[in-house]
Amino acid sequence: MLRRFWLSTDKGILILLILSLLAFLLLFKPWIHGTDPTGYYSWLRSVVVDGDLDTADEYAHLGQDHVGSTTTTGHRDNPYAIGSAILWAPFFLVAHGLTLGGQALGFPLISDGYSPQYIVAISLGSVAYAFASLLLVYYTAREFFTFPIATLAVASVWLASPLVFYQYSHPAMSHANDAFAYALFLFAWHKTRGRRTLVQYILLGAVTGLAALVRTQNGLLVLFPVIEIAIDSARRYRKGEGKKAILSGAVGAFAFSLAWWLAFLPQMAVWRTVFGEWWPGNPYTRTGGGAFDFSHPYILEVLFSTNHGLFVWTPLMLPAVLGWFPLWQRDRRLTALLALNLALQLYVVASWSSWDGSAAFGQRFFTNMVPAFALGLAALLNTMQSRIPLRWLVMACGFFVAWNGLLLIRYVLGDVPRFGGIPLEQLILGQFTIIPRYLGRIVQVLITRE
Repeated sequence: MLRRFWLSTDKGILILLILSLLAFLLLFKPWIHGTDPTGYYSWLRSVVVDGDLDTADEYAHLGQDHVGSTTTTGHRDNPYAIGSAILWAPFFLVAHGLTLGGQALGFPLISDGYSPQYIVAISLGSVAYAFASLLLVYYTAREFFTFPIATLAVASVWLASPLVFYQYSHPAMSHANDAFAYALFLFAWHKTRGRRTLVQYILLGAVTGLAALVRTQNGLLVLFPVIEIAIDSARRYRKGEGKKAILSGAVGAFAFSLAWWLAFLPQMAVWRTVFGEWWPGNPYTRTGGGAFDFSHPYILEVLFSTNHGLFVWTPLMLPAVLGWFPLWQRDRRLTALLALNLALQLYVVASWSSWDGSAAFGQRFFTNMVPAFALGLAALLNTMQSRIPLRWLVMACGFFVAWNGLLLIRYVLGDVPRFGGIPLEQLILGQFTIIPRYLGRIVQVLITRE
């Protein structure tokens, strides 16, 4: 029976599932720790349990009442996006329903929204959404590449990036959900390419709006579909379709935009209630959480600094980006979408006063782009396999995965700073000495999660 199941099932999916289960057993830690997780989670708990949008009691209960203040409307000035709360809601509501049902049966359960079952539920939600992001990008990669290449690329980028940490060890952050929202956008865009129907424009707009709900900066994703509509309409016009091309483009743009605004409306409603404005600009500035300076972006630092630089902490992402060159030969429009999004996101992140991610494992702001990096790595591996045996490519990718795993261990143990930079020599040499230096402590952390 197992043999028939193995032969009849996509082996790439099975491999990703097995790896996910192993990582779950090793790394899963359901908890809410720090300001960001408190901000994301408090929206969900406040609405379901308290029936309001004032998250002051959640901040106080979770030890973050020293952060921020009260807005002019009398609410806690919570600047965090509500998309993660929306995605976690089904898991939270199941836990809440089971808790209330257990209470009715006489079990000593507490339905306060803080009990362990709630935290476990939303943490499992992040695990599930991150895994869904892997499946979505795997299905996309399989349209271009073979099973071994697609599987190796997706698994490697996932395990060699901060996503694996934020999926399992810090699941109350938004990054696992952000990776899912980006992958869903990419999948929906790719599957509806060509002359989209009205329904497909609405679907794409709603998916893009969801991405912005999870992380407001994802609003930049709207640019490519809008530009795409304009270019396609102009081409059709030049081919003789005349007013029909213009009308079709206008209807598509309207349907896409309307769906986006309707999907994003809940965030605006929350802003209206909490801040007194439908669009409060940068809510983080209001709460003292940082500001943008678009005239002085720290682009090189974001990419190459030892202070969580993208290509320093997660070096596999550099060849993954270089893989967009061979990907361009296969699909120019897809590559243009990925490159434009990286450029825009890089500029926004580099302009942020906390461009390093503050207390972060790696350059966490690019965790959502794991699907884009996976497609680039797949294209690069596909090009290299004609000259290099697959087993050597697997070993090379394994090196980057091991690098990330060792860095994760050092991060948890405090062997690398959570804030600020680290001398490059110390960063590299520490990778080769961490296990003999901390073997007993590593075993303890894996067993106790403490």
